[in-house]
Amino acid sequence: MIIGLHAVQISVADVDSAAADYQRILGKSPASKHVDGEITSVDFVLDNTILRLVASSAPLGLERLDFLVADVNYWRSRLGRIGIAVDETQSDDTLLVIEQLSARGLGLALTQVESSPSDASSEDASNLRGLDHAVIASSNGDLTAALLGAKLQLDMRLDLTNPEWDARLIFFRCGDLIVEVFQSLSKDISDPSDTFFGLTWRTADIESSHTRLTDLGVDVSTVRQGRKLGTEVFTIRSHTHGVPTLVLGTTNNAALNPS
Repeated sequence: MIIGLHAVQISVADVDSAAADYQRILGKSPASKHVDGEITSVDFVLDNTILRLVASSAPLGLERLDFLVADVNYWRSRLGRIGIAVDETQSDDTLLVIEQLSARGLGLALTQVESSPSDASSEDASNLRGLDHAVIASSNGDLTAALLGAKLQLDMRLDLTNPEWDARLIFFRCGDLIVEVFQSLSKDISDPSDTFFGLTWRTADIESSHTRLTDLGVDVSTVRQGRKLGTEVFTIRSHTHGVPTLVLGTTNNAALNPS
């Protein structure tokens, strides 16, 4: 089974500029910077995942989700048996990058590491502490659900259709966060490819986070009621390098951990 979401990868034009912007958004400094040949990346370690910024001549915004697994060799064998191709040019003994044609156009990978990311440092409550949702926009929710659930074995928790939202929403638990599939009800099922839509970050104190970001010159919406009972959200409209971004908070801590 997939244990959790090891890393969220965002490709950017200027990794140092993007790191400064995300340090402002998250409220914490980068944990590390890596230079591997012509590829430069910066990692931010949060409670339940790593945010990885990768320099690219053709930045795509949210580019890849790296899932954490206990045995990458098991998954190499399983992917072959179920017809999912691995991009060997990007893979190694601990990382399997799935070819995008096998992943409905998405950037997905499976990785085995010695320990999962953790940020146990004492922090200001206004800082963003972890990821709550990673959202995929799908043209065909059934096929995307088959990829994530039947093939990659993520745990489907809810399949919700709401005409008022023009949306079918499918939720998969991944560790203590959610991978969400969004399908517009008004669009034809025609495009064989999916795309990444955006990220929702958690905060322990949404009003403090909103105030901190406003004071730092980040363009944010007003705080509004979230779709889930007992939650509030606001949108970050600048400094995200092309990634639609929400911040979520709640007065009930249990609501931050999807059941």
